Amino acid sequence: MLSPSQLATLNLEEARQLRAAGWPYRRIGRHLKISSGQLSSIRRALKREKAATTRLRSKSPDATDRDLSVGGSILPPGLRKILVAAGYRTLGDLADRMADPDRPGIDAMPGIGAHRAELVSRLLDHYGLLPAVDDLKGAVEAIFPDFGEP
Repeated sequence: MLSPSQLATLNLEEARQLRAAGWPYRRIGRHLKISSGQLSSIRRALKREKAATTRLRSKSPDATDRDLSVGGSILPPGLRKILVAAGYRTLGDLADRMADPDRPGIDAMPGIGAHRAELVSRLLDHYGLLPAVDDLKGAVEAIFPDFGEP
């Protein structure tokens, strides 16, 4: 069973895909079986993300997804505020932090727990900015240190 915040995240991600496929918001709301208030929240988040992308592309046409601002992402307002205050201006900054093995995970930051770290990971995964795990054995050993070589 999903928590309400996890369900909202899944609805937002599915709405993003349906909107990219050309579905109108009314049809998305009926498909997801959500209230008009929930649909309004999704609409604002997607509109903010699209506007940030448009502003970025108009300023510098050669910009990549790494250059998208954290403030214009679909992350919840409180999380965006915490990340910007911590100095993460772009998604590239967040991706670099997640890829750095010497620093603790993003969930170790004050005000960010496991759920909010998962939201950041999902966002970076959507844009293909999560670091690739080339070493499967190393990744398993990082999660389960007991399986490591003595």
